[in-house]
Amino acid sequence: MLSARRRAPLDAPGARRDRRPWLNRNVVAISVADLLADANYEMTLAVLPLFLVIGLGASTVALGVVEGVGDACLAVAVFASGLRSDRLPWRRRLATGGYLTTVGGLATLAIAGQWTQVAGSRAVAWIGRGVRKPIRSAMLAGSVDRVDLGKAFGLHEALDTLGALLGPGVAFLLLATGHGFRTVFLVAVVPGVLSVLVFAGLTRDPQAPSARPGPRLQAMPRTFWRLIAAVGTFGLGNFAVAFLILRALDMLRPELSTASATAAAVAFFLGVNAVGAVVSFPGGWLVDRVGGRTVLAAGYGLFAVACLVAAAGHGAVAVALVAVAAGASAALVSLTESSYVASMVDAEHRGTAFGIAAAVAGVGDLVSSVAVGALWATAGPVPGLAYGAVLALGGAVMLVALRPAT
Repeated sequence: MLSARRRAPLDAPGARRDRRPWLNRNVVAISVADLLADANYEMTLAVLPLFLVIGLGASTVALGVVEGVGDACLAVAVFASGLRSDRLPWRRRLATGGYLTTVGGLATLAIAGQWTQVAGSRAVAWIGRGVRKPIRSAMLAGSVDRVDLGKAFGLHEALDTLGALLGPGVAFLLLATGHGFRTVFLVAVVPGVLSVLVFAGLTRDPQAPSARPGPRLQAMPRTFWRLIAAVGTFGLGNFAVAFLILRALDMLRPELSTASATAAAVAFFLGVNAVGAVVSFPGGWLVDRVGGRTVLAAGYGLFAVACLVAAAGHGAVAVALVAVAAGASAALVSLTESSYVASMVDAEHRGTAFGIAAAVAGVGDLVSSVAVGALWATAGPVPGLAYGAVLALGGAVMLVALRPAT
């Protein structure tokens, strides 16, 4: 959240006339590119577990390895890209290569015959995703004034989440009409290629990279590192949505048959993304009004609510409440972490800052999914869900205690 002192110059009448329109070509082009990119990889991820277990006969342990390898590669790539991107004059071309690498990596799933090949394809795709992520965020932040960061990232998250809704929808329509997993992987290439074309052809890098020879982590303000501590705490409990899908399946039985409960669990996944798409832009608008700290703390708190309702609830109403809380949380956390980070550092360090924040969150996602999976397997779902709720509340408390520098 920006202080009054820092906002004053932008709020002055003379300064307001010089403000750029926040809804500009770059914001729209980056958002549309990521809508298409999300449709690409979410369409693939929606059926990847089924492809591994049913199509290739892999074990759930193999599924965990595939997820873990992907998360590890993402964390390393996003940190390395963010650390160097502020100094690269060709960072937009590097990000374009990242989009293309993701599409290519996922496309090779269509010819995979073993789970180890799937792990390799997922690793390549997530390296590409990690390379592009901090550069894209830095370009988006550099395209608007500081007071409009919430709206810009809110629109981006809304379209991004819409892609995450459309992709799985297409995947399940293909499966329901008798098409196989490999057909889904091939169809997913279409929005992926379009995302590359949109990003390469329509975006512009608004910020000239710094001429300094290397990153300056010491230049980050103390409040940034305190924010990163809160992001890391939340990340350690922010397990994969796949566990909530499994829990939704249990919450709907025995009233529903296994087939009906499975279909409803798929609807739960789509509902989470639909709620995220609806909440994203209003959430970004709210960030610009009340500040990132408040909205981000609310996002962390909503994840805790989703965990607690999933642990104690039963039936369709409880599942719907979990979908609303989880979907709103995912959208608010994604857009607010990005816009809040952007508001804390100067333009020439934003790529580095985004890389650090995304890497910390990525490592947390890896640890949390492994920890919750182990608790789920040994003690049942409730301890795993409680673990996520406690760490989410811990991150929210850390944010409440955070005071931005003036």
